[in-house]
Amino acid sequence: MKRLVLLSLWLVAILAGCASERVDRNVYSDAMTDTAVPQLLVRNGRTLAWMERGAPDGFPVFYAHGNPGSRLELLFLDRKAADYGLRLIALDRPGFGQSDFASEYGLLDYAADVEYLADHLGISRFGLLGWSSGGPPVLAAAYQMPERVAFAVSASGYTNFGEYPQAESLMKNYNLRGPELSEHRPVLFSHAVKLAGWVDRTLPNFYMKMAESEMPAPDRDILQDRQIAELFMRNQQESVTQGVDGVIQDLEVQWAPWPFLLADIDVPVYLFQGQKDTFVPWLFATHLQQSIAGAELTLMEDQGHLYVLSPVFQDQIFSKILRHVD
Repeated sequence: MKRLVLLSLWLVAILAGCASERVDRNVYSDAMTDTAVPQLLVRNGRTLAWMERGAPDGFPVFYAHGNPGSRLELLFLDRKAADYGLRLIALDRPGFGQSDFASEYGLLDYAADVEYLADHLGISRFGLLGWSSGGPPVLAAAYQMPERVAFAVSASGYTNFGEYPQAESLMKNYNLRGPELSEHRPVLFSHAVKLAGWVDRTLPNFYMKMAESEMPAPDRDILQDRQIAELFMRNQQESVTQGVDGVIQDLEVQWAPWPFLLADIDVPVYLFQGQKDTFVPWLFATHLQQSIAGAELTLMEDQGHLYVLSPVFQDQIFSKILRHVD
């Protein structure tokens, strides 16, 4: 049951987060609070919340957040993106952060939202970057808009379970039983996610400490940085502001067969994966590499799931992106 409760830390583990020291919800500065205010756009009667960071005049890159997660993940990437001349744009997916929940929202619906926002901003060509649960939406957008997408980066994301029959059993080997419970015991799965959302909002220190034992040493080391740990927790809490309907739908969509084949993605794809990741099996990344023509995989034997929060590894990711920036 412990791993069930932890099932949604970045899509696979619901209670996530970790820090060896106390993290208080009231430690955020006024400046940090200001950065939480999203811009809003209405599409088909529902509100989309989004924000930008990095270089305002740089090459545009749409970023897809994790689960639980939100647009606030851009705060981890802001400084490095500016250094590399990249303009990052992140949408809260439906039910996360400040975007309205939308039932029956799938991967290709995310692609349509990105296209709508790109048109609104007057952006004709752009890149894609997704971390963890943001990987599948990014690959869907790459598939849907090959004429507009310069590249796609998936860092520690899922592969298409519909094309990888071993996916669920591999997750069981990691003691990650979310897909199994969602399919066979949906009520229990729903209650576990709701419990996680309640703990996230009301007992943040307990929330953080629970996951510490589930994380590998590299992830715990990254969260020793006080500011990173605070932003991490703040992002988790923002993700469930409206409740957990978005969390549940998002996970179930990504664990189901996708509405496209990986082989039909026709843009440059870069994959990053830590072999010590305890939340997304690293073999998912090798399956993606084998299934997407020309995909380039950076496999890091000494990293876990949270390396994207570290400026050192952001250098690796952004240096790949620069190959495609005009």
